[in-house]
Amino acid sequence: MKVVIPMGILHLGGGCRVLVDIANALVQRGHEVVIPLLAVTTNVYDVKARLIQIPSLSPQYMPYGDIVLPNFYTTFLPAYQAWPRQTVRLSLGFEPLWVPDKMTALWTYQQRVPIISISRWLDEQIFQHVGRRSYVVNPGVDPTFFRPGLYMNKFDGNQTKTILYIARDPSAGYTMKGFFDFIQAMQIVQSRYPGKLMVHLVCPEKDLHLPGMPYRIFRPNSDHEMALLYQSADLFVSSSWFEGYALPPLEAMACGTPVVATNSGGLLDYCTHLDNAYLVPPRNPQALAEAILAVLSNKALYERLVAGGLRVAKFFTKQQFQQKIVNTLEHLYRNELR
Repeated sequence: MKVVIPMGILHLGGGCRVLVDIANALVQRGHEVVIPLLAVTTNVYDVKARLIQIPSLSPQYMPYGDIVLPNFYTTFLPAYQAWPRQTVRLSLGFEPLWVPDKMTALWTYQQRVPIISISRWLDEQIFQHVGRRSYVVNPGVDPTFFRPGLYMNKFDGNQTKTILYIARDPSAGYTMKGFFDFIQAMQIVQSRYPGKLMVHLVCPEKDLHLPGMPYRIFRPNSDHEMALLYQSADLFVSSSWFEGYALPPLEAMACGTPVVATNSGGLLDYCTHLDNAYLVPPRNPQALAEAILAVLSNKALYERLVAGGLRVAKFFTKQQFQQKIVNTLEHLYRNELR
């Protein structure tokens, strides 16, 4: 079958990585895959599918596919207008929770096309808002890259602790990632933690700053470079208000790095509080700070989270995701789209 995955742009990020994984898995299974882009770039991911440049995200530029797989409300509209009977709605996050045009975003979930989502929480959001269920397929990590390094961090009260954080730019539309919450939490941690701290900020959009404490900025260009950052960190922190799934905490777990995260939705498919992650409510810098201090100060808790993270990461692999997503798309093509 021929599958069209309209993306608009291809950039480093969890959503694009998932789409590339889907495209490559389909190609490996013997299917034809075309990715329409507003600007074709080939230096971000190793993409096996055919990339084509289109002038705009408009129905007239949407190529035919046996399945057309839009993943965002802005790509759904032209895909559905051009090929309504071939469209499958892929949901990587429930856009009505954060985009300005909430009604249009909600409309994309109300159309009578199959829906694939990436977490049980996301499926529940869809059901609560439009009364429809989706096929749930959890993404996973590639153990080729995301695995413990040669040096496994061991709890040591005397060493400088490195905290890894992915800092998305609020001014670029990523307020819901909670960077300002993280700043406030780290100010509390800095005032109370007796040892030395260093924060490694991964800044995909632009350099962001963390006042009042030492930090370094990184822009990894590959999974290998990102894995090295996880492996060298003593703690990974996520402060999102909501997530459709969230790969970074799972990647950190696979690298043997303990995780402190907000209870932001989709990550509950693999996160269990005090077993493989320390979970706190979103938009609560005080609770986030308390969690960071607890993990950095309690050896038994630290080691329990490391062991739990390594254990659960083995069940959420990229290979399993690719196999299940291709099986799901083949099922839809045979049974619902013909």
